[in-house]
Amino acid sequence: MTVTRFLLPLPLLAVLGCATAESAGPAAAKPTAPARPTVPAEIEAPASATLVLQLAAKGTQNYRCQATSAGAAEWKLVAPEAELFRAAEPGGDLAGTHGAGPSWTMKDGSGARGDAPNAKRAPSPEAGAIPWLLLTAQSNGQAGELQGVTLVQRIGTHGGVAPAGGCDAGSVGAETKVPYTATYVFYR
Repeated sequence: MTVTRFLLPLPLLAVLGCATAESAGPAAAKPTAPARPTVPAEIEAPASATLVLQLAAKGTQNYRCQATSAGAAEWKLVAPEAELFRAAEPGGDLAGTHGAGPSWTMKDGSGARGDAPNAKRAPSPEAGAIPWLLLTAQSNGQAGELQGVTLVQRIGTHGGVAPAGGCDAGSVGAETKVPYTATYVFYR
């Protein structure tokens, strides 16, 4: 058996090797920006707003049984209590927290507070899920991922609706935590 050797000049091998490394490197290193979600018109962010971050939330919507002016009682939202993750899959990177206000605080110290009373609403397409929202927001001024945020969308909600029963004049002051998940989308 005859073995034939192909010898390429060393400079040609170096060029071929660099071209292959160059073509694979930058394409793999470029992060992809999140795409704008498809949402109902009522909660669409203006075209001028720039999407900066999208996070998955998992936690609870916390309610307290409160008396009404008519002498009855009803569940009222006290505050959300959730962790924010970079991905919805279990084991995702913890990015921050979501709480009263509503507020969002990142591990880097940046944060934002939303204007809940003036939020625009759209019903969730899922029965038994809290509504989708578009809130104007104010950044906390700290440098980081949420610096300069002016709008927050809550979409993709699952659960979180106040219980249908269990709140009457005899149970005023009782509290309950209802599990929910959602996606929060942040804009500048």
